[in-house]
Amino acid sequence: MLTDVQTESEGQAPSTLYRRTLRKVVIKKPTLWSCLFPSIAARRELLWYRMKSEPRGLAFILNNKHFDTMKVRHGSDCDSRNMEHLLKALRFKTVVHRDLTAEEILSELRKFSLLDHSDYDCCAVVLLSHGNAEAIFGTDGKPVSYSAILQRFDGQHSKALLNKPKLFFMEACRGDMTDGGADESPLLLPFSYQDTEANRQRNYFVPSNMPNICDIYLGFSTVPGYTSWRNSQRGSWFVQSLIDVFSEHAAREDLCSLMTKVNQKVALSFESQGGKLTKRKQVPAPVNMLTKKLYFFPEYAR
Repeated sequence: MLTDVQTESEGQAPSTLYRRTLRKVVIKKPTLWSCLFPSIAARRELLWYRMKSEPRGLAFILNNKHFDTMKVRHGSDCDSRNMEHLLKALRFKTVVHRDLTAEEILSELRKFSLLDHSDYDCCAVVLLSHGNAEAIFGTDGKPVSYSAILQRFDGQHSKALLNKPKLFFMEACRGDMTDGGADESPLLLPFSYQDTEANRQRNYFVPSNMPNICDIYLGFSTVPGYTSWRNSQRGSWFVQSLIDVFSEHAAREDLCSLMTKVNQKVALSFESQGGKLTKRKQVPAPVNMLTKKLYFFPEYAR
């Protein structure tokens, strides 16, 4: 493992430090031999998660529709059924929980995380509820923070899921703001590069352990601070898009590519109509903490 680069105060001349930190960038091109005869086994073991178990894993769906003091989430039943069908098509064994309080949510998630996942390659959690930027709500109106949810699945609390992908899909508002959209004129956005030691180090090594929060994918339906739109008959824009994209492309593409297509579909194919909140837009906000590519059907992958 690399140590920190010496600083000028440690007696290193500025010119020497500059030469050490300035890197020559060369993009490696694949050889004809590697293109014609790739090492499939090595590629899958090092760069892909194992996805061969039958079923692929266990899946948890929370469908919170009725609340003590909050509005009924019309369309949530449609989302729940569609996600259940999708997960079964992806070869997951699914259980659905309906209308749980905050305490019940944490209790059921804890039970789920402590199940014997040793024979499975993955797990999935779908949360359909009201929410804010930091949490989802139980039917009693009390919040359940995302950090508390993730803690149930970290390396300390769920040993059977260590080094296995854990997928979370959250269909919930993350605030009250709405996205009025923007003109399709080109924008110049500021970009800053964080010049940190982590960004400068490019060498790979075999770690003795892994981060506690790792191999997790968070599929948020919208960005922090904004609402998540839902149709009372067809369900949410996010789940509708998940079903369409995964049905069409999940056999051949990895999860990150699929979710990019979901982003595109939600952003371009949906727009609110009628009332004061007409022509409002939405885009999902996935957070990727996976360390490999995830193909649901690696036998068909490109």
